[in-house]
Amino acid sequence: MGELIYRTSTNQDWVNLIFLANLLLLVALFYLDSTRLSRLLRFYDTNIYISKHISDKNLNYLSPFNFISFILTLNTICLFFLVFSSSKNQYLEFAFEYYYLFFALMLFFILRFLFVQFLMNQLGLLKRMKPLFFKSFTHHTQFAFFFLGFLFFSYYAKPPGLILISISALIGSLWFFYQSKIIISLFRSRPRDVIYIILYLCTLKIIPWYWFYFFTIESRL
Repeated sequence: MGELIYRTSTNQDWVNLIFLANLLLLVALFYLDSTRLSRLLRFYDTNIYISKHISDKNLNYLSPFNFISFILTLNTICLFFLVFSSSKNQYLEFAFEYYYLFFALMLFFILRFLFVQFLMNQLGLLKRMKPLFFKSFTHHTQFAFFFLGFLFFSYYAKPPGLILISISALIGSLWFFYQSKIIISLFRSRPRDVIYIILYLCTLKIIPWYWFYFFTIESRL
């Protein structure tokens, strides 16, 4: 019994640090640009936010604000796996397991981003696609902010698994809805490139997630 309590306490310590790190990242975003952060949190005003902040500076994903937003999004995805696995009594017992998942996901996103940039540039579509990429990135960040709060509550309040799954499914459905709107607008604006768009969805949006799940998550279940 003592061993089990020790493991739970250890697990709790490093998870607390992960949540604290996310809070510090939010504070960093506030100090970098409090106005932009407040606009970003207005989920209902996404189009206004994009119209005010879409610029060459903000389209640079290595800028401090965008990079921190990217890290927050990664952390939220990893924390979702942590909370979901704990609800199924399949804990990530050690911090290095979380870090492995985090860096694997980071590598996955970076490689996919570079490949998409290269492909769009070769097709002569990069300039036209940048606003849509920024809109998609904005939605990812917004959902990460709100989902992070829910995950914090779920981890410490321990709600029934059905509630966790139901709310996660709702948030996932809303994310899918907003992403679908971007894809539909792409179809309408570029009907002649429908084949490229379908290839993009299949090869860069769906298949990579399958391989990521197979190599990083399925292998430990």
